[in-house]
Amino acid sequence: MKKLLVSLFFLTALAAFAAGNFSVSGSVGYASDPANGLVGGVEATWDCQLYQPGKGRLRPTIDLEYGKGGFQAAALMRHLFPMGKTGLGLGGGVGLRYNAGVQAYLRADAMFRMDRYIGYPVVLGADAGYAYGFGGAPKEFVAHFKLGYCFEF
Repeated sequence: MKKLLVSLFFLTALAAFAAGNFSVSGSVGYASDPANGLVGGVEATWDCQLYQPGKGRLRPTIDLEYGKGGFQAAALMRHLFPMGKTGLGLGGGVGLRYNAGVQAYLRADAMFRMDRYIGYPVVLGADAGYAYGFGGAPKEFVAHFKLGYCFEF
């Protein structure tokens, strides 16, 4: 019951901030910890409705992954800057990651919206980051390639 209540609270909090430009991507990645190797998963990201800076976009992000090392997750805040009108966004993020313990997570992101070129809001992206483990959690390099769809409300 406790897990259900926590899950409902978390989903409600996510819904409050997911008022627009929500995207979901499948991801394939690599984690340098020898116990992990290749990982696959899903990433959800959206425009933060609480605050947006004058330049770029703040995008909270949730990553869920599974590899031979087991379940992994990350929650971070990204700041993407648009590169002209090309659909390309570059930026970085900071947050927490879980892989056999809590890790501080710093990553660089690139996201390309292809709707201008193919007529559908398809998103292609990549990221690379470093996760610093606390209390026995591994320190590792993490990288992903993503392909997804952007839902606009």
